[in-house]
Amino acid sequence: MLFEELRAQNALHPTLLDTITQDLRFDYMTPVQAATIHDLLNHSDVLAQAKTGTGKTLAFLLPAIQTMLSANTSRQDRSQISCLVLAPTRELALQIGAEAKALLQRLPQIKVATSIGGTNKDKEARAISQGCNILVGTPGRLLDHLSDENMQYQLSSLRTLVLDEADRMLDMGFLPDIKRIINHLPKKNAVPRQSMLFSATINEQVGKVATLILAQNYKSISTIPKGEVNTHERVPQYLFLAPTMSDLAPALVAMLRAESAASADFKAIVFAPTAALTDFYAHVLSNLIGGPAAESLPPVTVLHSRLSQSKRTAITQEFKKAAKGICVATDVIARGMDFPNVSHVFQVGLPMDRESYIHRLGRTARAEADGRGILILSEQEKSFLHKIKDIPIQQYPSQLAYGIDDIAGTLRTMEKKDKIYQAWLGYYKTFAKSLGWSTSDLVQQANTFALNGLRCPKVPGIQKSTIGKMGLKGVPGLIMLPNEAGSGDKNRRGGGEGRRVAPGSTGAGDKNKRGGGRR
Repeated sequence: MLFEELRAQNALHPTLLDTITQDLRFDYMTPVQAATIHDLLNHSDVLAQAKTGTGKTLAFLLPAIQTMLSANTSRQDRSQISCLVLAPTRELALQIGAEAKALLQRLPQIKVATSIGGTNKDKEARAISQGCNILVGTPGRLLDHLSDENMQYQLSSLRTLVLDEADRMLDMGFLPDIKRIINHLPKKNAVPRQSMLFSATINEQVGKVATLILAQNYKSISTIPKGEVNTHERVPQYLFLAPTMSDLAPALVAMLRAESAASADFKAIVFAPTAALTDFYAHVLSNLIGGPAAESLPPVTVLHSRLSQSKRTAITQEFKKAAKGICVATDVIARGMDFPNVSHVFQVGLPMDRESYIHRLGRTARAEADGRGILILSEQEKSFLHKIKDIPIQQYPSQLAYGIDDIAGTLRTMEKKDKIYQAWLGYYKTFAKSLGWSTSDLVQQANTFALNGLRCPKVPGIQKSTIGKMGLKGVPGLIMLPNEAGSGDKNRRGGGEGRRVAPGSTGAGDKNKRGGGRR
């Protein structure tokens, strides 16, 4: 369906149509836009199932902007928020905000603002109060603002509410926040409001939220035709098993070298379990010295939640524009983010769950483009394969030559190995039961990874309070360090060397010590 058809139907403001067709150069609607646009322009509440990367942002922004234009939004009411869009992550919120500003380049009277964590809240509040008709935010930060009466006033004329990536928000535990936000919004019988809910999957939880925010006669629209395979069913996927967890990093290097050599436009995302492991892999890839891998790999960037928001935004934009590159990331970009022309997705180490595996894979082969997914696990982690047994994943077809000595030079220059060790221990403790490990097995595996995979001169120590919080008090093999000032143990001992918890010991030598909390 052509956007120009809306002009003949007088369904969309001509200035908005000129922006779409002349400035943004969009002629044809995507399937999700064509399936939802008429219902949304007719002010129906809609629950839309749509895959990521299919143009759904434009599908919900156009009706919201049309509502404002029909209501003659002007400079006199520029502080009134007409459209509120909730998104699960900062990156997705910023992406939606940027698309809104592009749509409004000929309509400067309509203002867009974002509300996300990791930024200065007071500065953000001032920007919103000075002029905001479309507010795009994450649930947590928006709730922070709603304690301000001025923000409550700005939302008192809300006409459009959008929940994007609703299933992801629910997976992240945002349901209580969403309910509290809705309670702050004007009642529908006082201010007519159109609500839209977009989700890649429709499950029981999403259905409950739909009942909560949508009108009783809402339209349910699926833009995934019956029989059409999802990304995780149509993208070629390969499994590579390394002997041990210490072999994962050198295996990744060898894999990236092989795949980049075979791809003219190699643009890859490498997913790792934690921020510390993300930094670990990024350091390895960025500091290869000599050898074919160092010469053949494209530039490496890193993205995770511990980076400042300004840095995350800059790196996100840089990687979006890049023709080639490697971005090492956590699940912070696993959902909703659109990085054009990603040819490969690598997942190194145990994914959090089946859904995480699938959504990470969805960063490639977007908008029906080609892509390739590669899962790199150690033999100890292969029980995860039972969770994706119905997904067509095959053994990696090529032999790779690799070993820990391939990255020895990068390991010598690496700092904060103790943080990587601790993050590894914390992450894999969550999966110890499914891996068939006792807590003693877990610590043994962690220590082996520290000594062999990180080349630590000795097993790193962990503060006593942290060991308690991890639920590992008294586990043999851990090196216990005294708590630092402010760590929460008022009876801590000062100074001294770390103390190894000996086999069979409870580690209870300090009569005044307090028991650690649970994770």
